[in-house]
Amino acid sequence: MNAPVRLVQRTERALAALAVDPGGLKGISFRARIGPARQAFETALRHLPGLQCRIHPGIADEQLFGGLNIAGSLAEGRPVRDAGLAAQPGTLILTMAERCTPQLSARLAQLLDSDQGHSLILLDEAASPEEGAPDALLERLAFHIEAEEGAKPVRLPAAADIDAARILLPNVELPSDAAQVLVAIAARFGIESLRAPLFALRTARALAAVDRQKTVTEAHLQEA
Repeated sequence: MNAPVRLVQRTERALAALAVDPGGLKGISFRARIGPARQAFETALRHLPGLQCRIHPGIADEQLFGGLNIAGSLAEGRPVRDAGLAAQPGTLILTMAERCTPQLSARLAQLLDSDQGHSLILLDEAASPEEGAPDALLERLAFHIEAEEGAKPVRLPAAADIDAARILLPNVELPSDAAQVLVAIAARFGIESLRAPLFALRTARALAAVDRQKTVTEAHLQEA
């Protein structure tokens, strides 16, 4: 099996897991220049369930998080606030993520930490990791994908299968030693943040749900 095929399969599994547990896995960073691989990924994103909003690095804070409606407040004689794009849980898709400002990064990180069910897709066009999306956002997302040359379709499970996996997810059980094993692996790789093993645990449970299994297997843990 060649590398592009393996990457597409991993991308599909990551998207499937995110579709099942968006609020827990938080999102994906996808690094690729505009081209066939990026187009294939964005096409797959359209099939993610739930509300989606595309935003850009120059978005105003009021647009995203809401703010005072001056005209409405004057007309009604009381403070009237407009709801921002992030008012309802859903998926925010940030284009040109490599240009994300520190202010926007901090606000999006705060939103992800609020555990209101939001997830974030970073579309990163940077040529190198040093120029990419802010670390404050990257460390809060479960999945990081760097596209390779060539384009292959990226497919998600059918909507009915995703719905079934979402229903099953709360009942999926983990092996008793799963957390200990993943924390040890993270430490072996020099990963200090606890987010990595926690994301791996949630990913394993989501993948088991996708596979219609009520117990996480060793294969799910290895994949996660």
